[in-house]
Order: sequence, then structure tokens, then C-alpha cells
Amino acid sequence: MIFERRRYFSDNYVYLLAEGADAALVDPGDADVAAALCQSHGIRPRWILHTHGHADHSGGSAALRASLGVRVLGHRDDAAWFAPDEDVAGRPVLRLGALELAVHETPGHTPGSVIYEWKGRLLTGDTLFWAGAGNCRHGGDPARLAASFLGPIARLAGALEVHPGHDYAERNLPWALHLEPGNAAARARLAAVQAARAAGREPDPPDLGDERAVNPFLRAPDAAAFVALRRQRDGWAG
Repeated sequence: MIFERRRYFSDNYVYLLAEGADAALVDPGDADVAAALCQSHGIRPRWILHTHGHADHSGGSAALRASLGVRVLGHRDDAAWFAPDEDVAGRPVLRLGALELAVHETPGHTPGSVIYEWKGRLLTGDTLFWAGAGNCRHGGDPARLAASFLGPIARLAGALEVHPGHDYAERNLPWALHLEPGNAAARARLAAVQAARAAGREPDPPDLGDERAVNPFLRAPDAAAFVALRRQRDGWAG
């Protein structure tokens, strides 16, 4: 079994999932970085999974489909960005050879945003970030995002690791601490993230239970409160 993330651009992540010869890339926004990740493991991917359509996550799909013959999967509501071969809408489970993933439909950041769950890990794209939530400025809807957080995301098990599409931890944690200066868990997380960066390492992924302790969006009591938080985060300059 292989699970690895690799950074591209300044803060994006592409993920590689593999069981034996069955492998999938998640959100390969940069085709060269994604191909190098696969080559480092001697793996030829068979599938690409998209959490949503924005070009910084889907921009490498066409080149990889042409060069490797991979099949592209994603939600039909974001299909204009990446022309999926298979639609994941209405499919709670994907079985791709030896790979089996749960699909959680979480619209809001985009109409077709989804979260994939695989072997105790959540691949959350731009829906759920470390100490944050996706913005809704590019085709999104804060009320739909609130419903996703209060519905399917709230029902997820706390032991699941959170693996987002960007590393925004050093941007989001100061905002969380601005709201809750006495949040010891958020302060400890920020120190750990800064130490990892200073050491040249990627931050360790928290589980969803720990994330709930530091992320204000995960503790919003209702949709109105969530939308107000999203508006406040959009206007916060740090």
C-alpha cells in the first residue's frame, strides 16, 4: 500500500494512492510533479480522482490522460473543468481495482466538490483545510458549504486523518487564534507547523477530532454562524 503527497506550486498537494498495481492520483494540478511522484514508486496510475474542478487541481489531467491513458473521475457539476470519463455523483463507494474509496459529496467551494475517504484518510480538496474552509469566491456558495459542514462532514469519524488540497495552516491558524486567543490546541498546532517548516518537513496531518478542536468552521452551530465565519475570514487581513 502506498499513500504519499507531494507539494507543487507554492502550497498545493497532489496525492498518490496505490494497492499493488492499482493506483490513482488525486488532484494532479501539475502533470510533471504528478508523474515524478508516480515514477519515484515505479507506479503507473490507472485513474485520476478530482475533489473539484479548479485549474490548480485539475490542470494536469489532460496531459496525464494523453500520456498514460488514465481514466478521469469527478463530479458532473464540475465537469467543465476536467471532462471526466466517470461521474462520481450518487456513488457512495468507488471500487477501482483493489482501491475502494468512500465518496462524500460536499458542494459549496464549487458545485461539484467532493471528499474522498480511503483507509482512514480524508482527501478534502478545497472544502476543508487545516484550520479553515474553502472560500466561495469562484463559483461557490457559502450556504451550500455550510450545509456540507453541518451535514456530511459533521458525521465523519474523528479518527480520520485530514489531507487537504493546500497547506494553508500558517495562514489559517493565526485567524483561529484571533477568534479564540485562549485555544491551546490551536496554539500548539501553529507551533508544530512552524517547527516543521523550519526543519524543511511537511506538516503532520491531524485527525478530524483534533481538527475540530482548532477549526472554527467545524464548530459553527448553524448555517448562519458558518456563513458569518466565512465572511469574517474573507475580510481578515491578519
